[in-house]
Amino acid sequence: MEQIFLKKGKERPILQRHPWVFSGAIGQKRDIVDGQIVAVCDANGSHLGYGYYNSRSQIAVRMLSFGTEKVDKDFLANRIRMAYEKRRSNPCLKNTNAFRIIFSEGDFLPGLIVDEYNSHLVIQILTLGMEMLRNTLLELLLDILAPVSIYDRSDHPARIIEGLTPRAGQIWGLTPDEVIIHENGMVFGVDIQTGQKTGFFLDQRDNRGVIREISRDKHVLDLFCYSGGFSVAACLGGAKEVVSVDSSEKALSSVERNIALNQIQHSPIFIRGDVFKYLRRESIPSDLIIIDPPSFTKNRGAVKDACRGYKDLNLQVFQKCHKGSIVVSCSCSRFIDMDLFQKVVFSAAADSGRNVSFFKKSHQPPDHPVNIFHPESEYLKSLLLHVE
Repeated sequence: MEQIFLKKGKERPILQRHPWVFSGAIGQKRDIVDGQIVAVCDANGSHLGYGYYNSRSQIAVRMLSFGTEKVDKDFLANRIRMAYEKRRSNPCLKNTNAFRIIFSEGDFLPGLIVDEYNSHLVIQILTLGMEMLRNTLLELLLDILAPVSIYDRSDHPARIIEGLTPRAGQIWGLTPDEVIIHENGMVFGVDIQTGQKTGFFLDQRDNRGVIREISRDKHVLDLFCYSGGFSVAACLGGAKEVVSVDSSEKALSSVERNIALNQIQHSPIFIRGDVFKYLRRESIPSDLIIIDPPSFTKNRGAVKDACRGYKDLNLQVFQKCHKGSIVVSCSCSRFIDMDLFQKVVFSAAADSGRNVSFFKKSHQPPDHPVNIFHPESEYLKSLLLHVE
């Protein structure tokens, strides 16, 4: 096995089990095939662990194991079993048949995402190293999880950085156009093949539960509603009125479908349009407002522009909402941590001239675990706010 030697003093993150080795930390190396698993050593030649290498990426090595544990088929099988057991044994996931089984670095398998929707799997491979292991991973998923089908949604733009082309398509069995899932007494239709992410925003499960709890007799505004998870939760929670806003006609059709699946009699008001323009144009008679935009930044260079977008949304809502309104404000960018997001919302509140307080701060649910050695895997931030 080829070896990579780190520069002197660059071994500390690896000794602390951080899974990323940046290109600038690498000292000596031979000609290594991109995607190959390598042994990582410190400057003195002491072995630190194993990871896969890619010269195209700023993250040149992503660690799979630390110490002497070799990466082979048994290693991967144990990782998959451990990840699956964490979900199956977690009481917070007992009332759903849709969850993330493998969450990249959060499950110590960087570059791999696997979601389960009612026994149908979706796999997303983000890195060249995992791509090289694809056949073995598929064999293990079939053997360990015995799914009805496996669909490939490796169409994420991050693959381009890794030198990979986007890919999507059927791998095993037959994935239907719509998979029906259950979540805490709610029903949703999931479009695995063409929906956003892998078909559904599984990471907002806990927040959907919160919205259902607090929406009784509320006038709800669901901004960036996508397939209507929050809209459905609000309707089932007894909201007087729900307004669902999204720029996508397909998204609004999905909301309508999910409303029908839950046998909701009073349908939301559907508004197709740009949310930023909508907030500038319209008043806000709602007293429960959900702000859940897509990620505004794919890299650190775009953080400043992303913060402007988050501030603009929150400022418009704070300025226009009624006294006593509750606002749920979210960010799903890993480049913006909770501290920065809170500062952005603080700035919006200050400029609005309104008193705003926190009821609750929250992060992603337990099927999106955060590797304690890799804080970057904590990406979802939500603030439950009260506006005076």
